[in-house]
Amino acid sequence: MGRLAEWRRIARAHPAVVDALLAAALFVAGLLPVNPPGGPPEAPLSLAAVLLAAIGSGALAVRRRHPLPVLAVTAVSVVLAQLAGVARGPMVLTVAIAAYTVATRADRRTAAVAGLVGALAVGAAAIATLGVVGLDPAVVVLLLWFGVAVAVGDAVRSRRAYVTVREEGARRAERIRAEEAVRRVAEAPTEPAPSLNRLDALVEGFSTGQPVRWTVAGQPRPLPTEVDVAAYRIIQESLTNAHRHAPGAAVAVRLRYDPDGVAIEVRDTGAEAPPAPEPTAGLGLPGLRERAEAVGGTFTAGPHPDGGWSVRAELPAAEEQAD
Repeated sequence: MGRLAEWRRIARAHPAVVDALLAAALFVAGLLPVNPPGGPPEAPLSLAAVLLAAIGSGALAVRRRHPLPVLAVTAVSVVLAQLAGVARGPMVLTVAIAAYTVATRADRRTAAVAGLVGALAVGAAAIATLGVVGLDPAVVVLLLWFGVAVAVGDAVRSRRAYVTVREEGARRAERIRAEEAVRRVAEAPTEPAPSLNRLDALVEGFSTGQPVRWTVAGQPRPLPTEVDVAAYRIIQESLTNAHRHAPGAAVAVRLRYDPDGVAIEVRDTGAEAPPAPEPTAGLGLPGLRERAEAVGGTFTAGPHPDGGWSVRAELPAAEEQAD
């Protein structure tokens, strides 16, 4: 496993070298006297076979930079080899690999259309070469290669996109934690640290010109510092958003302590008229979600069925986890 991981690391670090080696290997394989079951008799090696194998295989060296043109080149080279009677089984692999590459680089619809066009072209040429009517088993196997290649490529693309989103979210959460740490250091002597113990002062600061009421359910208790700060900041930012987007609307802040954590809801009744645009400030909804997720919690926000806007967050903090 260690050796395999090392090879993968080297491959990721030198993709151009990997593609060049792949192209060379498939060029050699394309000259071998191997044909799929049910295919035509083995074709003799000729100059045309060598040239078409070189064109189709060589195109794979730039498959990551030009996936669609490479698919077109490989498909045309294979079709010409089939029609000229010099096609050899391994040559079809170049088209399958090109279709896989398109699926890893393009959106799903583009990959499906490109793969289908390539499959139909190669399949039609195979039918003409074999002289069969309908789908011969050899042609079916040929088409299945394309379907599998596109499906695997799409799965790889989806996995990469998922990993990218997760990594970006982790980086943003780490940045928020670092910014919070810097802010807390900058606030020690002149301003108390953010804490739900100061919720009454926070609400009072937003009550000028906007009715804000708050309720607490359950038994208040000390929370882990990171959860306490995240809860305070979520309420603070939600009140800021309500003041900015629904000025004058009534706002209700509900805080509930449970054995497993703390639940937050900040809801406003909605603005009577759209407020004038203001420069944005604070973290916004994505930042609030990341604050919650940074401590293992959940976050939702959206219109309330009874009108206005509602923000909800649940942050885990078992009773024995309190600092």
